Amino acid sequence: MHTGKRQLAALAALVASCGVTAHAQLCDVDDYITQAIGIEEPWIEDSVSLGAQYDQGGQPQALTLAPELEASLSERVGLELDLPAYTGQTPLGRGHSAFGPLAAGLKFGALHRCDMGHGRATLLSFEVEGQYWGDRNTTVLPGQGNAATLQAMWAQLWYPWFTTGEIGYTQRVGGGVASGAFVNASLGRALGSAHSMQLEVDLDNQAVLADGSRGFEGSVMPQVAWRPSPRWLFALGEQSSVQQGDMHAQWSTWLKVERELWP
Repeated sequence: MHTGKRQLAALAALVASCGVTAHAQLCDVDDYITQAIGIEEPWIEDSVSLGAQYDQGGQPQALTLAPELEASLSERVGLELDLPAYTGQTPLGRGHSAFGPLAAGLKFGALHRCDMGHGRATLLSFEVEGQYWGDRNTTVLPGQGNAATLQAMWAQLWYPWFTTGEIGYTQRVGGGVASGAFVNASLGRALGSAHSMQLEVDLDNQAVLADGSRGFEGSVMPQVAWRPSPRWLFALGEQSSVQQGDMHAQWSTWLKVERELWP
């Protein structure tokens, strides 16, 4: 009986602490909303992550490793740094390889409402990002180049369900990248405190088609995630993508590992 009372008191204290975050520290919604592998999160945090993509359908096949850093400058302002991703074509170690662009962005949290006592949260953020590629290698990484991107990101929690998304526009600066709009969204469900699953759908009109024109491309990626502790996240997804004029699906496997630096 006393143990049950202590547990209820601890839960009440946790809920109360989240209820006053509007004037203190913002509640940590990523304990309840799992970031989709291919969608930027709208919350501000300090973290490091590594993304891996194995392209099974492309010719030649390739493996990409993409490191990323995030830092909070304040409760409402964050910095994102995408370090140059490394892509190696098969056979690994003997095929062509290249480092991709460097990207940096500023994120602004416009709306952050939490009612964790009822499992509810609403977030809205904006980000401006610049991408620079000093040593272009378009034979390994076609469709890449210098660009600037403006996007809005959102998240909504109805525990155990949640949704995240982003919509924006990329403007090329020079050659390589096709200017265009994009929208990505996901719907997920928590499976207890440590596991979750979600479905991510991405669509943009930035594909460079075989004839050199710009066209649409889209993808669907079901994914599962495991959070062994509040600081660690492991996610695995299988993506199927198609491009305008070629409805043959291209398959790739995605893995993301993220470490939150501190609570």
